[in-house]
Amino acid sequence: MNNETNYKICDICGNLVDTNNIVNINENEFCKSCIERKLIKKNKFNPLTTFALSLIPGFAHIYLGKKKKGRFLLYSFIINLLFTFILIISIEFWDGFDLLFYLYLITLLASLISPCIIYLYSLFDANFSRKYIEDNTYKEDFVDKLINKKLKSKNKKYLEEKIIDKRLQ
Repeated sequence: MNNETNYKICDICGNLVDTNNIVNINENEFCKSCIERKLIKKNKFNPLTTFALSLIPGFAHIYLGKKKKGRFLLYSFIINLLFTFILIISIEFWDGFDLLFYLYLITLLASLISPCIIYLYSLFDANFSRKYIEDNTYKEDFVDKLINKKLKSKNKKYLEEKIIDKRLQ
């Protein structure tokens, strides 16, 4: 039995490390502790920046690396605001109080509430998600699952069509 261990030098910290704790990436040798430190540093986000960006729905999610979710929240917020604006402007065209007018008022009330819900969800979710992302305990919620399910099905269909096109050529 040979009790002799081989040692190599880590390219980041310069320490002598045994070969069992060395990872070779692109012909560079790094110790596992340096890689862990780099990964931990990568997931630290400034709470003040996260809060400031969360004042605009979706921006903080994009900052945290949840780009699909951030774009979804931003676009849905803007579309809801535009729809509400159109409904408020169109109130001038109503002459009487008929059944359709009451339906219009209910729609207007719902369109006033929905941007508020999206705004508050985005505000609180961004600040809570920052903590979970830093702790590596982030779990997808219903919005993440909804977005990933829709985009995955579109991407899958696109890739299937592309594969069929290549086979036909």
